[in-house]
Amino acid sequence: MISKEIYIKRKNVRTNKEENGMKAIELVLVDIDGTLLNDQGMVTPKTIEAIKKLKDKQILFGIATGRTPFAVKHLIKKWEIEPYVDVIMGFNGGCYLDMRTQKMSSCYLLDGKYIPVILESFQEFDFNAGIYDQESFHVLKEDHFAIEIAKKNQLPLVVDGLTPYYHKQIEKMIFMADKEEIQKISQHYHHIEHPYYRGVQSTPILFEFLNPELSKSKGIEKMCQELNLSTDCILTFGDELNDYEMIRDYIGVAMANANPKIKDIAQYTTTSNNEDGIAVFLENYIL
Repeated sequence: MISKEIYIKRKNVRTNKEENGMKAIELVLVDIDGTLLNDQGMVTPKTIEAIKKLKDKQILFGIATGRTPFAVKHLIKKWEIEPYVDVIMGFNGGCYLDMRTQKMSSCYLLDGKYIPVILESFQEFDFNAGIYDQESFHVLKEDHFAIEIAKKNQLPLVVDGLTPYYHKQIEKMIFMADKEEIQKISQHYHHIEHPYYRGVQSTPILFEFLNPELSKSKGIEKMCQELNLSTDCILTFGDELNDYEMIRDYIGVAMANANPKIKDIAQYTTTSNNEDGIAVFLENYIL
C-alpha cells in the first residue's frame, strides 16, 4: 500500500484502480526535466520498466515538454525508451509529433515581430535568449548557457542575434540566466503589460515566452481531438510552472520535488524524480 508520506491525495479524488471507479487511463504524459529524468539526466531502469508495462495495458505513453520535439526524438534513444514513446508534445503544447506516423502538428505560434519588443522590455537584465528551429538552436550570443542547452538537446548552436526570426512565426523564445536573474525576470514579467505574449518559468535557469493562448493543457486538448482520445482519461506528471495547466486540467500528479504551486493544484503527489516517482505511481495506481 502507499503510505501517506509518499502520496497525498486531495479530497474526493478517485483512485485509479478499476474497483475504485477511476476511468481507464488512455494516455500518460510526462514532463522531462525534474520529472522523467533524474538529476543525472537519465531515466532509471525501474521507470523504463514501468513505461514498458503500459504497452501491455494498451495505454499510450508520451512526453509533454518545453523542449523541441526534434531534439527529444533523438534523446529518447539515449534514454532507452524510444520503443515505448507514442507521442512527443513539444514547445509547451505548441506542437506534437506522433511517433507512430511521424506526423507533426503545430498550433498557437508566437509572432516573431514581438521578439524585439520582449527583448527591449527586459533589457535591464543579464540574460541570453534563444529560439529552437527544428534541428538547430539559435541565440543572441554564445555563452555557457547556450552551449549547455545545445549540447543537452544534441543540436548545433547558431549565433545570429535572432533577427532572422523577426518576420517569422516561432514556437517560443527562451531566456537563459542564473537562478537569481531568472527570479528577477519572472517578477518583472508580472508587473508589465504583455497582451501579445505569455511568459512562464520552466526551470530555475529558463524563462519562456509563448503565444498568449498556449499552454501544455491547450496542446493536450488539441492533440486529444486529433487522436480521438478522451480528455477525462489523461494522466499527467510534472514539477514546474510550465506544467501548471496540464496538472490542473487533467489527472495531475506532482513530483515530490515539484514547485509548491504545482503540488497545490495536483490531484496526487508522488515521490521525487530521484526516487522513481513516475514508476512508483504507475505501479501502485495503474499497472
